[in-house]
Amino acid sequence: MFRREASWLARRLDAHSAIELSPVLNIGSSTRGFREKDQPWIQDELIGPLEARGVKVIHLDFRDGDGIDIRADMLNDADFERIKALDPKSIFCCNMLEHVLEPKKLADRCRDLVGPGGLIFVTVPHSYPFHRDPIDTLYRPAPAALAQLFGGARLLHGEIIDVGVSFRDEAKKRPLILFRQFSRFFIPFLGWAKWKRSMGKLYWLFHNYEVTGAVFQVPAETQSASQPIGNQLRTPLY
Repeated sequence: MFRREASWLARRLDAHSAIELSPVLNIGSSTRGFREKDQPWIQDELIGPLEARGVKVIHLDFRDGDGIDIRADMLNDADFERIKALDPKSIFCCNMLEHVLEPKKLADRCRDLVGPGGLIFVTVPHSYPFHRDPIDTLYRPAPAALAQLFGGARLLHGEIIDVGVSFRDEAKKRPLILFRQFSRFFIPFLGWAKWKRSMGKLYWLFHNYEVTGAVFQVPAETQSASQPIGNQLRTPLY
């Protein structure tokens, strides 16, 4: 998660009371060390302020680790029954949809978990390189596509967020990776698909990464199709 992404989510969370949010299920949470040391803005801007407001945050991941409250797979039927018992009123589904083969099933399960009136906070890359964790399907939706995916939930906010960093920031820290990218230009025979992905990174020397952010609410009576988007879609913040 990027710092500006966390800031965007924090502003969206501020619009809702602790009663509306608690408990919030943070799916794909990773470990305490990741949230507090590797990307400390997750704790500083999201988790910490929520806990200060009395919101219970439940951290879920498919692997064990310090700071993970429940090990489970949202797409596994047996695990899903255990997750439902947590009775979350809101969900963080952040940077998850590009890493699953069935994003529609994951979206449906998020909606089913929170139930009528429940809130779903979603972020997903919009313009970002291929990255495995453990897979990357290259799902890069705009807000309108996310609204289709979360059909039956009302889109409260949808924006494309310029996160203010890019591949050039990585290259500044590790100049050798830039040399590696340029050297690969002349050797596509090492693997066409891998070569194309590698060359694609050069685009982000000149363009910032972008993330799509969206907030959904399940209506009192779940509908079979998403609400019209209208002016709920906004221009980039940055």
